[in-house]
Amino acid sequence: MNYNTQEGPSNKPNNDKGKMSMADRFIKAMFLPGDYPELIRLKFGSVVSFLCLLMFLVSFVQYAIPVLARLAGYGGVKNYIIDVLPDFSLENGEFDFSEKYERDDETVNMYYLIDTSKEKFTVDDIDRDKTQVVLVSHTNMLVYNNVTGLAGTVQEEKFSDFNMLTINNESVASFAPLIYVGLFLAYATMYVMCFVRYLLAALFYAFLMYILTRVMMSKLSFGIIYKIALFAQTIGALVSAVAVLIGTPLFIMAGSTFAMIVTVVIMNRAFFKIVPPPAARR
Repeated sequence: MNYNTQEGPSNKPNNDKGKMSMADRFIKAMFLPGDYPELIRLKFGSVVSFLCLLMFLVSFVQYAIPVLARLAGYGGVKNYIIDVLPDFSLENGEFDFSEKYERDDETVNMYYLIDTSKEKFTVDDIDRDKTQVVLVSHTNMLVYNNVTGLAGTVQEEKFSDFNMLTINNESVASFAPLIYVGLFLAYATMYVMCFVRYLLAALFYAFLMYILTRVMMSKLSFGIIYKIALFAQTIGALVSAVAVLIGTPLFIMAGSTFAMIVTVVIMNRAFFKIVPPPAARR
C-alpha cells in the first residue's frame, strides 16, 4: 500500500482542504479520531487558526476567568486597591503596611514577610536554608536568593532612597487603567507560554508514538505524527484547564492524568485509521 504523507488516504477531492469549519475541527479533534485523515490534510493556516483559538480557550479558562471573577466581585481594580488591600504608604522614605503579611511556601522553599512594625531587617534575619527570602520592614527590604547563579546573594533596598516618592492606596488606584493594561500584558504572556507548552507537549507525544509505532506505522513521517499530536491534545488540554480553574490538587492531578491517557488513545486510534493494520489491508 502506498501512502502519501502529504495528502493522506482519502477519496475526497483536494479542493476540500481548509474548508472544514472551526466547530467541525474541534469536534473531530476531540471525539472522532476516525476523521483524522481529514484533519491532517488541512492547510497550515487552518491548523494555526485552530491552535490559536484552542490556546485562547485554555489560557482564558486557566488565567483570565479567576482574575476577572475576583475583580468583578470587588467592583474592579480601583475598588479592590482601596477597599480590599490593606492600607499602605511609602512617604518620606518610610514604608507602612497596616497588616503583617507572612507566607512560608514549602513547595518551592520560599519565605516572604512584610512587617513594618520592625524598624529594619538585617542579614541575620535571613533563613539561608530557603531558596528565596523577601523581608520588608519600615525602612528597608532584603531579597535573598540561593539558586544557581545567585547562590547566597543578598540585595538591600533602602526606602530612604525613594524619599521623593509618595505612594499609597489612593495614588495607586488612580492608575487603574494602566493596571488593566498590565493585566492584559500578563495574560498575553500566559497565552504565549501556554502555546509554547502545548507545542512542546505535542513534540513529546509525537516522538514517543513515533518510537513505539515505528514498525507498524513506517509509512507515517514524523511531521504527520506531530500534526496528529497537535489535534489529539485538544480535549485533554481543555479538561486540564477546567481542572486548574477548580483549583484543588486532586482535580489538577486527575485532569493531567486524563489528558495524557486520552491523547495517547486518540493518537493510537487515528494511526490505525490512517494506516490500517496488515490484517485489515488483506
